[in-house]
Amino acid sequence: MRKQFLFLLLGVLWGFSGYLTPMMAQDKAIYSDTLFVNGPNSEHLSKYLTFWIDSTKTPDITNAEKALKNNEFKHWNPETTLNLGLNPHPLWLHLNVKSTEPDLKNYWWSFYTHADTITFYQKSVDGWVSTDTVAYGLQLSKRKIKTRFSTTEITLKGYEYKELLVKIENYRHTQNAITDFTTPENNLFWETNFYWSIGFFIGCFLLISSISFFISVVLREKNFFKYGVYLLLIIVMALMEELMVPTISNPFLFYILKRLHSLPIAIIALAIHYHIILYIIKPENTIGKLIKFLTRLNNIFLLYGIVYSVYYFINMEKLNHGQWFYPLMWYIGIISVFIVILLTAVMIILTMHRKKLIVPGIILAFVLLYFNPAGYFLNYAGILNYYKVTYPNYFYWIVCIEFIGIGCILAWRYKKTVQNHYTLLQEKALQDELTLTREIEIQEQEREQIARDLHDDLGTTISAIKLIITNSYLNDKTLVKMITKANNDLRYFFNKLTLPQQGLFDILQDKIDELNNIGTIQFVFIATGEEDIVPDALKLPIIRICFELLSNVLKHSQASEATLQLFSDSSQVQIMMEDNGKGFDPKLKSNGMGINNIHARAKRWNGEIHISSGTKGTTTIVTIPLN
Repeated sequence: MRKQFLFLLLGVLWGFSGYLTPMMAQDKAIYSDTLFVNGPNSEHLSKYLTFWIDSTKTPDITNAEKALKNNEFKHWNPETTLNLGLNPHPLWLHLNVKSTEPDLKNYWWSFYTHADTITFYQKSVDGWVSTDTVAYGLQLSKRKIKTRFSTTEITLKGYEYKELLVKIENYRHTQNAITDFTTPENNLFWETNFYWSIGFFIGCFLLISSISFFISVVLREKNFFKYGVYLLLIIVMALMEELMVPTISNPFLFYILKRLHSLPIAIIALAIHYHIILYIIKPENTIGKLIKFLTRLNNIFLLYGIVYSVYYFINMEKLNHGQWFYPLMWYIGIISVFIVILLTAVMIILTMHRKKLIVPGIILAFVLLYFNPAGYFLNYAGILNYYKVTYPNYFYWIVCIEFIGIGCILAWRYKKTVQNHYTLLQEKALQDELTLTREIEIQEQEREQIARDLHDDLGTTISAIKLIITNSYLNDKTLVKMITKANNDLRYFFNKLTLPQQGLFDILQDKIDELNNIGTIQFVFIATGEEDIVPDALKLPIIRICFELLSNVLKHSQASEATLQLFSDSSQVQIMMEDNGKGFDPKLKSNGMGINNIHARAKRWNGEIHISSGTKGTTTIVTIPLN
C-alpha cells in the first residue's frame, strides 16, 4: 500500500514537473530583447520593455545610460501595465525595435498617461539624442502630433534597428502608463472609434445635465441642480481620465480643466450622489438620527473634496509625491472615497430594510459600490483594477443607465413631493374652512345669546321704565322721547343680532326699509331670480354679507343714494352694492373688520369679491357659486 502511494506521489510530482518545465521555459521565453514590426502592431509591449526608476538627485540621460550598461533596467509582469503608484522619481523605459520590411515606414510610440512631460531619446553613433518632448499641459493645436495622448514619431528604414529610451516625469498622478507601438493609420483608426464612443456618452451626459439645470431653475428644485452638478463632475472626470483635456480649444476652459485632479472631483461627485440617493429613497423618521449622522459625515468629506480641489488648483506646480503633505492629502482622499461609498451603501441598505425591500437595497448598494465615479478613477489610476478597461467603458454604460434611472426617479419623486404638498395644502384649506365655519357658528350663537340676554334683562327693564314714564311723567316730552328712542334702538340691536323667520328677500327688504327710516341715505333693494334656488345653509352668510355691505355704506361712504342688488340662478348667487359716495382706495382700506368678514364668509363658499371705487362712488360685487 505504501509502495503504491509512493509511486502515485512520484507520478504526480513527475507530471507536475513536466507541466512546470514548459511553463518555466515559456516564462523565460516570454520576454524578448527586440520588438519586430512590419506595419500595424497590437502586441503588448511588456514583453519587450524594461524599466528603471532614477532616484538620483540629477536625473538625466547619463544616469539612464549607466543604468542600462549595468543591467539595472528590469522587466515587469507580462501582459500587464506597469503600475508604480505614487512615484516621486522619473521613470525610464527602454525598447529595442527592428523593422522586418524593406520599405521605410513611420510608427508612433504612444503613452496614455497624465505625466507632466515625456522625453524621447534615440541612440545614434554619437550617443543618446533627445528627439522629442511632449507635455500634458499643451493644447492639441500646440502639439507636434495632434493627438490627445503623448506620442512621438519613429521612422524605420528597411530592416533598420533602433534603440529607444523614454523618460516619464509624473509627479502628481499614479505612475500607470499604458503604451503601444504601431503605425499612425492603425492608431488613428482606433482613435476615430474612441472619439465617437466617448463623444456620444459625454454628449448624452451634457444634454441631461443641461436639462436638469433648466428644470431646477423652472421648478426651483435644488435636487435637480445637484443632479446637474453631479453629471458635470462625471463629464469633467471623463475628460481628464480619457486624456481629452488637450482637445479643449477654449483657452480658459482648458486652463481650468488641466489644473483639476480626478481624486477630489470623485470625492465631491460621490458626496453629491449620496444626497441624490437620499432624496430618492426618503428614509423613514425611525432611523432619522442615524441618517443625519451619516449625512453629516458625508458633508465633511464633501467639504474635504472641495478644499482638496481648490488647493490643488492653486498650488499645482508646487505639489509632487516627494513631499510629505501632498501624499498625505492623496491617501486621505483615497480613504474618503471608500468611506463615502460605504456611507451611501449603509444608508441605502438601512432605508430599504425599513421598507422591507432588503434584497433590492443590497443589489442597489452593490451596483453603486461596484460602478461609481470613484471606482472609475481608481480603476484608471491602477489603484484598484477590479474590471477591465474597454471602450466604450462598462462604467459609461452603467452610468448612462443610472442617469436615465435616477432622472426618471427624480422626476417621479418630485411629482410625488408636489402631490404631497398639494394634499397638505388641501388639508390645510379644509381645516381653515372648518375653523372658519366653526367661528361663524360660534359668532351666531353668541349673537343669539346676547340678544336673549338683552331681551330678557335690559329689554324688560327698559319696557318697565317706559311704562312708568308714560304713566307718571306724561308731560315731560323730552323724557318720553328719550325712553322711546332707547326702546327703538334696543329693538334695532335685537334685529341686528337675530334674524326673523322670513324669506331671504323679505329679510333684506325689511332691512332696507329700516335703514331708510332711521338714516340719511336712500337705499334701494332689487332682487332677481328665485329665492328657493339658494341653499338654506347659504342664506345666513348671504344675509350677513349684505348687512355688512350696508353697514359699510352707512359708516364710510358719505353717500346720498345706494342700491343693493341680489341675483340668483342655478349656477351662482351675485350680490352687488353700489353707492354714490366719496369712494376709497381698496388697497389702503381693505383691512377693516367689515371687509375681512365679507372676505371670510365669501371664501367659506369659494366666492370671489371685486371692489371698484372712485370719486363718484363704490361698487362691490360678491359672487358665490352654487355648484
